[in-house]
Amino acid sequence: MIDFKGLGDFPVSHDELTGLADRDALEEHLDSLCASYSESDFVDRIEFAILCIDIDNFKVINEQHGRIEGDNLLRLVADRLQSCLRKNDVVYRLGGDEFAIVLVQVTSEETARVADRIIGSISQPYDLGGDTPIRITATIGAALAPRDGQTPESLLWCGDAALYIAKNAGRGVYRRYSERRSS
Repeated sequence: MIDFKGLGDFPVSHDELTGLADRDALEEHLDSLCASYSESDFVDRIEFAILCIDIDNFKVINEQHGRIEGDNLLRLVADRLQSCLRKNDVVYRLGGDEFAIVLVQVTSEETARVADRIIGSISQPYDLGGDTPIRITATIGAALAPRDGQTPESLLWCGDAALYIAKNAGRGVYRRYSERRSS
């Protein structure tokens, strides 16, 4: 069994390429968080966030460097994402160049700090053994429970919508779903 911090001692489905928890594990985790959230008293409710992350222009990496190098890069990105997290946060690979992170017991300010740390880490050069290091950026959209949604579906939808808003604002940026109303 792979040890996934923050997910307890039960078996978790995972992505074969990166070893990260996968989309099914994300959905189970969100189901659990939302269920425990709805059953708690208002004063005991723990805010949590979902970060939806996309590697900008990843298709170009595969075209220029090949799929093997692209896969190596995804493994390195997975390592960097994990290094940006706190103890109980969990990173997931959803497929392709898409990742998600669940941040527990977090404020909107802490969410923004984690997103900024991820963007900074991902944008550092990657040495894949070629002539020049590879540079990439990541764009991040976030949704916070309960203000942006109280179900896994609504939170994922809001996180994806925030990612779309961030991509429209430029690559390598972060946007929170509730910020869409003020931008």
